Amino acid sequence: MNIYLVYQKYNKEFIAYAKSITQNSDRAFDLVQEAYVSALEREEMFHDMNEHQIKGWFFTTIKNKNIDFIRKQNKILLYENSILNNALSNESQDFESQVAFDNLIQKLPQKNKEVLVLRYKMLLNSREIGKILGVSPSTVRSRLSASLKMLKNKI
Repeated sequence: MNIYLVYQKYNKEFIAYAKSITQNSDRAFDLVQEAYVSALEREEMFHDMNEHQIKGWFFTTIKNKNIDFIRKQNKILLYENSILNNALSNESQDFESQVAFDNLIQKLPQKNKEVLVLRYKMLLNSREIGKILGVSPSTVRSRLSASLKMLKNKI
């Protein structure tokens, strides 16, 4: 059976399942989309599968993508805490270090700079930042991750 037809037929079930494991509508939608992209990338493997096998593959892939997301978030949080403890804490940094860090932030692209300032200076979460910037919380988290990687490479 065609993966597109299975996706069309069961999309609402996939999203409901993803919501049940994430408790977040935006994240659930993203997981289902990521699973569909993975399916399209491996389309040839579905030729010998029936509808129920494809459906099962989607559920398993959604679950695994969520696990990957959680692992990535945990790594990001550990890295953010390290950055916060070493670079963003005004109490623990001398004036020269703070100026050097602020100079690094200024070299980042605007969208990355905005996310860092809103997260660490304004202390907003990804949902709040997303509303301000008009992007999804997952986009905010991606930009934060990319921004921190850029800073790590420059520090």
